[in-house]
Amino acid sequence: LSLQFPINILVCDSNDGCFEVAEELKAMFSERNSMFIYDAAEFLEYQIDHAENVDVMDRLISLSSFSDRPTFFLLYLNKLTFGDTSTNKDNNVIEVLIESCIDDPNIHLVLVHEQNALKGGCEFDDIFKATPQKLIDEPYSLYSEIAIPLYQMKEYRDVSLNLILNKMVATDKNVLQSSFMESLKRTIHKMTRRSQGISSNED
Repeated sequence: LSLQFPINILVCDSNDGCFEVAEELKAMFSERNSMFIYDAAEFLEYQIDHAENVDVMDRLISLSSFSDRPTFFLLYLNKLTFGDTSTNKDNNVIEVLIESCIDDPNIHLVLVHEQNALKGGCEFDDIFKATPQKLIDEPYSLYSEIAIPLYQMKEYRDVSLNLILNKMVATDKNVLQSSFMESLKRTIHKMTRRSQGISSNED
């Protein structure tokens, strides 16, 4: 695989599993500099520091090859993503990062829903119930984005990874809101039915 332009993927240390998925995505490209993985907190801090502390010319030079690339925050969803807020201090870190990324018009969210129970996979309803209400409600509306299911079986996993990449490539809002999103919904529906051992007459 190759991209017409390099992209950034932002991950969070507190979101266990997201870095491994990002590395899988990066490994799918033949060109070494197609995808860059950054810690989300450091990326956001870098943008703020450079916006405030360097002159205009230095900022243009430094950001042209860094934060001006299409940028995506990869949120890996399983039963541990939000978990028990009373015992997991990392939940607040993830919540703040999600808010910051949604507030940034140049950062797009990509939600990945783990399906393997051995890796914390659970029903989406369980994740929804554990999600801070602030993220569910407007203006953040976290789940207005479709969560792409990530399966363990290689055949399905390859499809999942390609769906993630396709979403990253389709950064144009008109594409995301129309034909691509409809295709994504159909593909996810078929994959879910097949994974549950339900034969589909549409195939």
